[in-house]
Amino acid sequence: MRNTPSHKRFHQIALRQCVVFLLIANCLFIFSCKTYRPVRYQTQQNKIAQTQPDEKLAAIIRPYKDELDKEMNVVLAESDTVLTKATPESDLGNLMCDLILKKSRDYCNCPVDFTFLNNGGIRIPNLPKGKITYGKIMELMPFDNQIVIMKIPGKTLDTLFSHMAAKGGWQVSGARYAFKGGKLLWVYIQGDTLQANKTYTAAVSDYLAQGGDNCTFLTSLPKTTLQQNLRDALVDGLREMQLRGEKVKSIIDGRVKKIE
Repeated sequence: MRNTPSHKRFHQIALRQCVVFLLIANCLFIFSCKTYRPVRYQTQQNKIAQTQPDEKLAAIIRPYKDELDKEMNVVLAESDTVLTKATPESDLGNLMCDLILKKSRDYCNCPVDFTFLNNGGIRIPNLPKGKITYGKIMELMPFDNQIVIMKIPGKTLDTLFSHMAAKGGWQVSGARYAFKGGKLLWVYIQGDTLQANKTYTAAVSDYLAQGGDNCTFLTSLPKTTLQQNLRDALVDGLREMQLRGEKVKSIIDGRVKKIE
């Protein structure tokens, strides 16, 4: 249908009315808005009512819980002392690194020069004297961090140990180092001074190998991931100690020195 002058006039009037209506509505909205501020506060404490356990649900869960408890309570070894997490060196950290280094060599059937652990990877403050259960090792290392075998050039290794020194000292096995004021002084790997032109083999947590805890200098290096994780190494190592009739002992041998 063709538009006539009257139609156009009607459309114009309708459009103006719509615009006016929207302007009036907008003004009413703006002037009707008020700001409210609290004048007093009131808190109320509600206690959650105690309920009776669901016996049917408990009966369903019980076989799985019993099986899990049985597994967690398996004794792996016995310790003649409390083993404690500390920096720059600790008997707990030394034990963990020694077991990880030994079992990493067994798992890959290859020479491994050293291993190290960041302090954040040790999740509980100590292992108690007496029986060490599988459940306690789960608490110590709850994450399934895989063991990675890495080739690390001497120059990068110097960067790594400087990083450890700046962090206040990390746990090691197969290596010794000293630092002062957060600055690295010297490093020995397998009894020999660190050589910048030599390549070393290390057993590393996949978390650190992928740059965790600011170890970004490790990300581009050649690496092989083993099927076993760090916790496997601890469990297998402790079981072997028990089979040999050995008790876990506290070992502080000065492998990490903080010079005051």
